Amino acid sequence: MKPWPRSKGPRRNAASFRRGLRLRPAALARVCARGLSLALPLSALACASAPAPTAPAVAAETPNLLSGQLRSRYRGRFTGDESDHDLYETVDLTVTDPDKRYSGAVLARGMLDLDGTDGKFFDISDTYDSSFVPQLFHAYLDVSTSAFELLRLGRQPLYETPVTVVLDGVRADLAPIGDEHLEFGAYAGVGEHMYESSSEGDSVLGGFGATRAWEGAELRADWMHLADARMGIDHEDDLFGLALSQDLLHEESATRMEARFTSLEGNGRDLRLTGSHVDAPGRWSLQGSLYQLLQTQKTLAAPLDPFSDTLFELFPYAQLGLSASKDWTHLTLLSGADVRRVTHAEDEGEFNRDFQRYYLTSTLPDVLPVSLSLTGELWRATDTNYETWGAALQKELDSGWNVTLGSYYALYEYDLFSAQERDHVRSTYLDLRWKVEAARRWSLRYQFERNDVDDFQQVELDYSWSF
Repeated sequence: MKPWPRSKGPRRNAASFRRGLRLRPAALARVCARGLSLALPLSALACASAPAPTAPAVAAETPNLLSGQLRSRYRGRFTGDESDHDLYETVDLTVTDPDKRYSGAVLARGMLDLDGTDGKFFDISDTYDSSFVPQLFHAYLDVSTSAFELLRLGRQPLYETPVTVVLDGVRADLAPIGDEHLEFGAYAGVGEHMYESSSEGDSVLGGFGATRAWEGAELRADWMHLADARMGIDHEDDLFGLALSQDLLHEESATRMEARFTSLEGNGRDLRLTGSHVDAPGRWSLQGSLYQLLQTQKTLAAPLDPFSDTLFELFPYAQLGLSASKDWTHLTLLSGADVRRVTHAEDEGEFNRDFQRYYLTSTLPDVLPVSLSLTGELWRATDTNYETWGAALQKELDSGWNVTLGSYYALYEYDLFSAQERDHVRSTYLDLRWKVEAARRWSLRYQFERNDVDDFQQVELDYSWSF
């Protein structure tokens, strides 16, 4: 079964987000040079450590015990006389026992604030006492056993549950039973809220059952108990979830439909309906979704509601999304609509607005020397009617280079961690990507953003090495 979508809700005070292990223009050209001088040595070190090519193996190769990716990223942001410079190092490792007795994974990131400047670029990492912030996203061990489909120990995310959670604990899923493919599982541990300073009083406990209701259909029921202590208040919430999915698979087409409902403390919380269809011979597809928040979202346990301490209540609303695409030899069309309605008009406000968005994107992949995409958009919102455009030019060059130049528009752009809403945002960007070889890649992105309040510039330099 596909994962539950991540929960969306309002947010908590940044000062209360001290959590996670914290492994932590003047002239634009001068600033970029400074960032490059710090980022390039780390990337060069990764390049130097890449293994040299080896001769093809004659016998069957033994699976690698260790695989993964190392990634270095520099980010510089600029507006007026203010700037901010950060360096990120990410490690993503997978361990696999050749005898298939166990496997494991680690995902961690270190953030380094190079200049200690906050100002307009204040974000959640600036709430820590140190300029270096380490974070451990997951680190778990899977033990192979005939009795369990999955037995996992350690820090782990749960994506299949009604809301996504991260816990330090154990998860056990029994092996499927019988022709109905009955599945049962449970999990328990300390809730991990990445930006809180203490896990005291935080816990996650739950279980699920699933079955193949009929051919191509799966029915799943979940129960979650979430406890969270923050800002001197203890929150304990029980969430029930019910999901039904149906897959219709044919030789050259596929259809999937899903319905998901959750109940909080015995009262309906939200409902989500999704559907998609892909037709390979006709080269077309359809997607649709409907989401309804049924009750006002107030301060709850963090996995249910990480933002309302600063954004306050989120009132009930409905959101509909529809899209369709069609490919021809020299043309691709994508069209769709997004409509959002707050249930009661008097509840409309920042971060929860009525709007309608209609769009059409046409792509010419090979008629011109470059791939050209054009997008027309129509926005309708309270006291606002807006027509806008977007465009992108893309070209693949020799030696693994890819260049993209584009521009896009957003009527509303939300930054929940800084509790900011920016309106009428026009972004223009340039992407340069270089695939040195299958395992090593560079990318450079420059973005200029103009909105109703200010202008912003951002530069990102990224290097990744897979092994």
